[in-house]
Amino acid sequence: MKTYVLKLALLFFGLSLIYSCGPLDKPKTEGFPYELEINSTELINAPALQSFAHGVYGNEWLLFAGRTNQSNDNGGLHNLNGNYTNKSFPPLSYNDSIFVYNVSTDTRTAISIDQMKEVLKKNFKSNYKAMKGFENVFRNSNSLVRQDGDYLYVVGGFGPQDFKNPANGYITYDHVGRIHVPSLISLVKGNYGGVLAAELFAFGNHKSLTSTGGELHKVGVNFYVVAGHCFGNNCKPFQKYVDAAYPFTATPYQPKKDLDSIHILNISVSTPITDVIDPTVPVADDLSNFRRRDGPVIPSIYKSPANGKIQEGIAIYSGVFKAGNDNNLQAWNDAIYLHPSWANSEGRLFTEDKSYNQNNFNVYSCSSFVLYDSSSELSHTFLLGGIGNGKFSKNGFLSGFTNTAVRIETNIGQYPLKSTHELIEPGNLFTKNSENKAPFYGAEAILFANSDLPVVSAWISKSSGAWGEKETEIIDLNKIKTDEIFIGYVYGGIEAFRSNPGTYGKTFSRASNVIFKVTLKKK
Repeated sequence: MKTYVLKLALLFFGLSLIYSCGPLDKPKTEGFPYELEINSTELINAPALQSFAHGVYGNEWLLFAGRTNQSNDNGGLHNLNGNYTNKSFPPLSYNDSIFVYNVSTDTRTAISIDQMKEVLKKNFKSNYKAMKGFENVFRNSNSLVRQDGDYLYVVGGFGPQDFKNPANGYITYDHVGRIHVPSLISLVKGNYGGVLAAELFAFGNHKSLTSTGGELHKVGVNFYVVAGHCFGNNCKPFQKYVDAAYPFTATPYQPKKDLDSIHILNISVSTPITDVIDPTVPVADDLSNFRRRDGPVIPSIYKSPANGKIQEGIAIYSGVFKAGNDNNLQAWNDAIYLHPSWANSEGRLFTEDKSYNQNNFNVYSCSSFVLYDSSSELSHTFLLGGIGNGKFSKNGFLSGFTNTAVRIETNIGQYPLKSTHELIEPGNLFTKNSENKAPFYGAEAILFANSDLPVVSAWISKSSGAWGEKETEIIDLNKIKTDEIFIGYVYGGIEAFRSNPGTYGKTFSRASNVIFKVTLKKK
């Protein structure tokens, strides 16, 4: 990726002095004072989905896109030995419904995309017109999603170029959608009076944001498409990794005469954060440490060495795959920390932690959460289940599914930034078994966080030059006084019936509707 370099010698010298004075050793702690518990629930009416888009409003979850079990559990892990189009990702496995699931009552409401279009055509004509060409925002697999206030942003994803004629080939989409979550929930439930027509939908495209298997984050005023890859007929070559983090803004045009322009996103993409000169060229895939997809990409906080203020960042832990032989695919096990608001001693907006080694545990996209303890300046990142059991598959492919978890510890004020991790025992957290065995959960699952938990505020620099505070997703451990912390619910993802299922289907894997409750209890 392209490297950000500070060009003012004096500023660079000042930064080097700051970093040279940073603490060298991790502070001594007595260990993390809580135990992780994952318990099954009696919630049974959520839809079975994996790699889906998701928003939340109160107790209601907005769920759409992704893959589901339309026939013979065909919504599970894609067929690794198929053609990576209609055989690996069967068109019928793509979810074409928009669900509203109420976790407090265990009830759901749903409409199909076609039904939604009919409602729009009759009641919200400008939104109906806006959807033309953007229907696949609501029908795709593994898009990048991020909720910002009441708005859900959806970028990219993978699927047929034309769902009516999937034989025409599969592509990675370049669309960006902005969805007003409470309005779409009202529409699905038939409460059309609760729909804010001017806010409901806005769409746009940008080639630089073509990605599937990456993650979408927001730091300050910018969104970031972090990692992932372009895969399919519109990609040159057929697979091209993103090899970067692309900052962008997406705001609706302000109408002058054409009121429909409020449904068009003005997308502005800035210079990517990268470690290669040009992340768009094929050779970048052989050179970049950002060549990653389907890995844990986590919201983070770090202290700026320039002013000591806590600021937002993004952590990339592990992910797949390293460059090399396709017959011996290897996961990454190191980490990259993005800190877009400040540069490190090398003048970069990211820090590579090559000493970090996740030892092939939980290397795939999974549910996660982060806490921060200000007394020790340690953040604690939990990765729950997924893929990566600490072993290498006998056939040279990615290690098996797992019900383990890891806790990653980072001193946010130590430079250079470094992390350590520990495997959380027992071996099977999801099924209360001492052995790490099937069924396995967590891969492509989502953690819906407890919104009542206190969170850390980070400092952001405003356009006026003044500083302001912004709430993050990081749980503030110091503000919690109870011995038991309800973290949230893990939902959906892939349910695997073998450590290495290799495909979807009965006895192999399927999309899951299982909901688990996640708790931390004082030791």
